[in-house]
Amino acid sequence: MGHARAHEDRRSHHRVDLDGRAVLFQRGDHVGQYALENLSAGGAFISGERDLRPGHLVHVLIDLAASDHHQPMSMTGSIHRVREADNGVSLALRFPALSADQEDAIQDAVLRTLLQRDDQAARLPLLVFEPRLRVREEIEAEIRSFGLPVTSVDSLDDAVRELEGEEVDYAGIVIHSVTHDPASMEVVEFFTRTESLRTIILPEPDGELSDSAKRLASLPHVSVPRIWSRSELRRAIRVKH
Repeated sequence: MGHARAHEDRRSHHRVDLDGRAVLFQRGDHVGQYALENLSAGGAFISGERDLRPGHLVHVLIDLAASDHHQPMSMTGSIHRVREADNGVSLALRFPALSADQEDAIQDAVLRTLLQRDDQAARLPLLVFEPRLRVREEIEAEIRSFGLPVTSVDSLDDAVRELEGEEVDYAGIVIHSVTHDPASMEVVEFFTRTESLRTIILPEPDGELSDSAKRLASLPHVSVPRIWSRSELRRAIRVKH
């Protein structure tokens, strides 16, 4: 039971999007090649052209685009769920009987992907959206003191332009005073929810949050420091989602 519980925990907490492909076989016959959407020790989500029926067992070869391994991972999968997609079907696979080596290989692949994304995110700038000059400069200075790149804007139009532009990708957005401006928060909430934009909400000195900020605070990719301080800001920036 302990191993099963640990297995479930790993599957729920370490499923990540991965670039790669999954080649499926059934009773020795080639079924087709599918794009790998995400992967964990519990299963995978793939998309392709050929439909399969839930409950059927398949042999799966998984080849990760960024993998250092020359040999694809090989395992048995069970078709758990089938869903129609724009250009074919999406299949949810379960891995009912992984060996320890197979599970380790998947966990290593997931860990390498997470580390690569953390490294990439560390090089991307944070966007500070703060109308008040003194506060904006203070936040910007603190972020730069951590050795991180930052861009700051003071208007909603500039914030939208930066987030929608193709010139710069941002690791996330930091907001403070605008949490009390309904128009600004409507835009921030749109990007945070639809784009899974990492968002850091700095509270007022007394720790209070506006209602719209409280709604966003419940999302897993949103950080809210307990108080507005250098140490709490650093902690929020360093949190990995």
